Amino acid sequence: MGEIQIQKIQRTVQVKDGDNTRKKVQKTYGKIIYRKTLSLDDMAEHIMKHGSVYTEDVVIGVITKLKTCMQEMLADGHKVKLDGIGTLYPTLTSEGVDNAKDYSPSENITRVGIAFLADQSRKSMYKARSMRDSVSLSTQLYSELTGEETGTTESGNNGSQGGNGGTSGGDNGGGNSGGDYNEGD
Repeated sequence: MGEIQIQKIQRTVQVKDGDNTRKKVQKTYGKIIYRKTLSLDDMAEHIMKHGSVYTEDVVIGVITKLKTCMQEMLADGHKVKLDGIGTLYPTLTSEGVDNAKDYSPSENITRVGIAFLADQSRKSMYKARSMRDSVSLSTQLYSELTGEETGTTESGNNGSQGGNGGTSGGDNGGGNSGGDYNEGD
């Protein structure tokens, strides 16, 4: 079982009360403390530690070939599904025009990118319920306003802590769109 460290962030937010007036209240949200970003070499070394019969250079070669082929397929407009991991697919942002005859991909498409959707199959580790049940969470209180830690910590399996998994994007958090605050990245 893994452990994800959670930092408690205190923020002052505006909420509406019963008569539709806004008031400021202090709320506490959770934010993941990321350990580090693992490189291709780090992952190849980790795979080797799990008893792989392949040497590190072979693992790196296979992953590099997978990366190259995925880029080629995505650039050709394919979705790429990696069973048990998720699906990558090309996306675009386009400006609309009033008349279809005036639409030009070179002029109206403003961004082309790649999106990822985690595998949501029954046995997937990446489903919210599976992640919640398979990791333990430890927290420490941190005030975003003062930048000081209070030293208060707690830990436990998140499966017992509940929450309905609302989302709010970005590293800096922001408002809560319902349910528990989740870090978007």
